Amino acid sequence: MASPLGHLRRLAPTTFVTLAVLLVLAASAAALVVVYRTGGSIITQRERAEALAERDLLAEVDQEQGLATLVSSVARRARFSAGGERYGLFSESGAPLAGDLMRYEPGFTDADWRLVRVHGTDPASIHVVTTVMPDGSRLVVGRDRSNIRRFERSILEGFAAAFLIVAVAGFVAGYIVNARILQRVDAIALTAERIAAGDLSARTPVANPNDPFGRVAASLNAMLERIEELMTGMRTVTDSLAHDLRSPLTRMKGALARALYDGATEAERLDAIEDAHSQVDHVLATFSAMLDIARAETGLSREMMQPVDVAALVEEVADFFTPIIEDAGQSLSEDLGAPAIALVHEALLRQAIGNLLHNAAIYAGEGAAVTVKVETLGPSIQITVADTGHGVPREHRGRMHERFVRLDPARGTGGSGLGLAIVTACAKLHDGTLSLEDNGPGLRAVLQISRSHARV
Repeated sequence: MASPLGHLRRLAPTTFVTLAVLLVLAASAAALVVVYRTGGSIITQRERAEALAERDLLAEVDQEQGLATLVSSVARRARFSAGGERYGLFSESGAPLAGDLMRYEPGFTDADWRLVRVHGTDPASIHVVTTVMPDGSRLVVGRDRSNIRRFERSILEGFAAAFLIVAVAGFVAGYIVNARILQRVDAIALTAERIAAGDLSARTPVANPNDPFGRVAASLNAMLERIEELMTGMRTVTDSLAHDLRSPLTRMKGALARALYDGATEAERLDAIEDAHSQVDHVLATFSAMLDIARAETGLSREMMQPVDVAALVEEVADFFTPIIEDAGQSLSEDLGAPAIALVHEALLRQAIGNLLHNAAIYAGEGAAVTVKVETLGPSIQITVADTGHGVPREHRGRMHERFVRLDPARGTGGSGLGLAIVTACAKLHDGTLSLEDNGPGLRAVLQISRSHARV
């Protein structure tokens, strides 16, 4: 069941901004209620304290100076009141003696800050406190609601101004945020449309790689680069297979035709069948190499990775190729160092190192010295196969990583041009790299693999 937060995160930008503004306004209204109640309570308590103090003061005036002075004081206070004060002095029978309260209301009796409705020329509800003098007269001190009303008006005016400011600022900010979000979304959508139209080179611009849209754009670009790489590789494979397999299949067809020829002798038929068998082996080897490359590049071979002593593995492969290198008139030396344990695809790594040594045996030339070296460099293991042979011009080294590339096709090596492509795929599977460098003279191939998952 989806949570409310999940639904909130899926809101459209405009809806989300509108909801945010409404939440701010609701919070402002709640704050207004709190301020109103707190402020109103403070004002009411202050007015009550003032009214009680005045009542007690006037009672002392009556006690010390008499009723006449009290009548004069109440009249003077009523005449000069400016803050909502109300006064009334009544005889024991309820007749008005002084003040602006002209009628003794029943609610005045024994009032201790009671809200009473008064009648007269200016009817209103006021809070009053009363006391009875020794002579029976009754003093009423009250406060009308004018201060509370001024406070309410100030609160409402402030809230209206705040509401207007928040609403305008919120919707302006929402418009700007929505425009920026839509701009980012439109850029991603435009990239997707270009990709759908066949332009695999389209990429989403990354304004800030640290914000959410920047991270999405960077991830999308990385995915598109990987897709373009795989699509380009697939096209290259398709074109190369169509080109490179045409010759062996044509030769196979010709050999089978010779074997089926009625006038062919038994020896000629056997030679033709052997030739066809050789071409089949070549085709199967090509397909097998392509399958190894595909599995390595897509990461499907990671399930077969296990802890291996890379130095010991390289030593075994080098020992196997020693006779081949010596038959080519070359020498092989090893510098393996200490054991180097890493989590690797053993079969693919053997094939990659064998391909490097095989290339050296074929292309370095007679008299070349071949060296294989293993080094542990922090989180990586570096395997170097170097020779002192003819080398490869710098402008051609980049092409050597590609599939079906043979820099000297005129030489009858019988290769498919996939040797270094397999080494490159092996490096990628092991989060490493393959670099081809000048050995001065000769070529140095450096296969670097990660040992971040090594188990020692």
